[in-house]
Amino acid sequence: MRIGVAGLGLIGGSLALALRERHEVRGFDMARDVREAAARAGIPGVEHVEALVPADAVIVATPMSAVLPTLAALAPKADGAVLIDVASVRAPVDAFAREDASGARIVGLHPMAGSTDAGFAAARADLFRDRLFLVVPTASSDSQAMAVAGILARDAGGDATVVSADVHDRAVAYLSGLPLAAAAATAMVATAQPLEFAGPGLRDATRRPRRRRWSRKRSRSSLPGRDSVTRRAWH
Repeated sequence: MRIGVAGLGLIGGSLALALRERHEVRGFDMARDVREAAARAGIPGVEHVEALVPADAVIVATPMSAVLPTLAALAPKADGAVLIDVASVRAPVDAFAREDASGARIVGLHPMAGSTDAGFAAARADLFRDRLFLVVPTASSDSQAMAVAGILARDAGGDATVVSADVHDRAVAYLSGLPLAAAAATAMVATAQPLEFAGPGLRDATRRPRRRRWSRKRSRSSLPGRDSVTRRAWH
């Protein structure tokens, strides 16, 4: 299949690398240096997100704040392409699909995978090996679009299961959001302490909050391993 990937961070970049063995993959990222890095890795790039179509499917792997604008830019030009987004919160996309009048088919494909690192430099083709993808239908999905999402999940090395947007958001809130809240609380308390005393337990317990918050404090942090775990992430 012809696959476009919008957003070449950790998740989008890893999907592009994983799928290129079986599909014709092109990518887009707002950052020129990211597009150039992807091209050196064998992922041809385009200058504008709309140039990813025509395609059989376009995967939207942008930051959450850019998912709906990207879908809005692609939907009128989709021309049969299945629009697949990897957003970790489904309700906004579900609402967009109900209101969209373009006729574009939209499916959620949320991989339950990640890394302490971020960006295309951290992307790897085996990130999704044996990981679960949550396939989330929207009002504009059809059986063929759902099948395409499942194929891409398996071709990326993972497995797929179908869940509704409500079930997805409820489960992820508990399984991902609650641990993040606990880790964030730990991180807030820890930053008031002399971090040079910390061992790997604190690093492991606060991985996700550090990736979001502590990247801005890198010069002040003495936490072991900070260079590899405090980079700003898209996911």
